Amino acid sequence: MRLFDIIKKTKDFAILEKENQNSSLNKAILLQTKDNFYAGEFAKVLAMLILDGKACLECENCQKIASGSHPDVKKYPQKDKLLVSDSEEIVAESFIKPIFADKKVFIIENIDVSTDAAQNKLLKTLEEPTKNVYLILTCANIEMVLPTIRSRCSKVMLEKLDGKSVASLVDDPLARSLSDGLVGKAMALSKLRNLEEVAENAISVLCDMKHSKNVLAFSKKLLDNKGDISLSFEIISLAIEDLIKLKTGKEEIVRLPFKSRLKSVMGEYSVRALCEIAFLVEKFSREKAFNTNPTLAIENFLLNILEVKYLCK
Repeated sequence: MRLFDIIKKTKDFAILEKENQNSSLNKAILLQTKDNFYAGEFAKVLAMLILDGKACLECENCQKIASGSHPDVKKYPQKDKLLVSDSEEIVAESFIKPIFADKKVFIIENIDVSTDAAQNKLLKTLEEPTKNVYLILTCANIEMVLPTIRSRCSKVMLEKLDGKSVASLVDDPLARSLSDGLVGKAMALSKLRNLEEVAENAISVLCDMKHSKNVLAFSKKLLDNKGDISLSFEIISLAIEDLIKLKTGKEEIVRLPFKSRLKSVMGEYSVRALCEIAFLVEKFSREKAFNTNPTLAIENFLLNILEVKYLCK
């Protein structure tokens, strides 16, 4: 199944489609989700709905939007984040008549990481939108969007995709389990050649590290992972959650595909120990940017796991 078809079947899209049919669709719509990729794709399908009336992916309007070549659908920012120059261009462009369709759509991604000045430049366009001009904004953290921007937009909290939908788009079961319904994340993880190795090294910290003399070897495993150490700690955190689920009789909602491995060691950890270790993982993840010596920080983290495991039997 195509992501386009999945988006069209979501409740979020159905609500917007009904508003469009009733001519009550807001001229400014703020899509909120942690999945930047999905937000961008949703925005494109919404632009098709606005310009075409039904989002068919068959007519020339929809095909041009899908390919990113529609002259009346402009995507911003042009670089990493929205700048004042981008906003000024949007304001100027909003007064120019559509070329190909009878409406014009501006898609502004990641508005939450733009400067306040760039957001402020859009206010007049949001307050008094030009006839037949629509703005679709996306964000991961709505608290970083200026209240004046938020108040002028119709806000849509995009739901995560269910497991079946993600499975239809991504084959890798490990990537799917780590994505938690974020299809963009699942796709990115599925492209990592060493994902299995990263996961194995992370899981082994909980399953195979038994003594302090093992710390150096396991520290090296985590550091040798070619990629962001954050992924390793995310997997460790999920494994801890799964161990707690197993110990509290909630096996049916275990996320990671390592159930048998985790079951084999669940007797080594008390629920209290797992909660304490989860706190250590969160603390390390929060402070890792300030660690000038990552090797020492990871070694201390691993020693702390063993200590908590022993003290909280």
